[in-house]
Amino acid sequence: METTFILKKVVGEMLNPLSIGLIIAFIGVLALYGGRQRTAKFLLPFAFLWIALLSYGPISALLLNPLERQYPALLESPVGVDYILVLGNEHHTNKNLPITAQVSATAIVRLSEGIRHYQKLPGSTLVLSGYAGLEDENSHALMQKRLAVALGVDGRDIKMLTSPKDTQEEAEAMKKLVGNTPFILVTSASHMPRAMQLFNDLGMHPVAAPTDYHAQEKSSWLHMPRSDGLRSSGLAFHEYYGSIWNWIKR
Repeated sequence: METTFILKKVVGEMLNPLSIGLIIAFIGVLALYGGRQRTAKFLLPFAFLWIALLSYGPISALLLNPLERQYPALLESPVGVDYILVLGNEHHTNKNLPITAQVSATAIVRLSEGIRHYQKLPGSTLVLSGYAGLEDENSHALMQKRLAVALGVDGRDIKMLTSPKDTQEEAEAMKKLVGNTPFILVTSASHMPRAMQLFNDLGMHPVAAPTDYHAQEKSSWLHMPRSDGLRSSGLAFHEYYGSIWNWIKR
């Protein structure tokens, strides 16, 4: 199981837009120095155009918006919901840094949305998820709990799921905790469609609370290619790959 998880992560990194473009460019350079001029003349411009287009805001928005706009933002907290699950992301323990610098920006945004609903629902429980990673000493759930407590959340109102390594395992762990009871599901807007599918497949009743939006609904065609556009394309690729993987496993 651990080998499959690591392999999935490695393949995912290799198939992100930038990696694909660099691999194509590398093959083009090999072709150039190998005397295959025709091949090189095709691959090198293709690699340039690939990276440029996927860094261009309107193109990345076309890829990402269908994912991010599939579920509307949960502006008002639903009355009667007792659990709020915040899906994990990334962290890096460093005792010389404040807790806000030890968790990723995505994790902070997700947790902030979870706390927003927690504050509107008296008596609710904040569920934080995520394992320690391959090298870190602390689970992501613990790091998020430390941040939540630092932001004023009562530690007694927090439950941690410290073993899940991916969304499938998070869904299975949450199923054991709440069964079929409705709960608020907080994750990045691009990840929400795949997450909802995994939770719904287990017969659960999550209420989608998407956050961490990256694509603008209307992106100007006058923008130049930017690194944030490439990141948005990467997020879209990651989710489409994940959906294909989930379909294969069924």
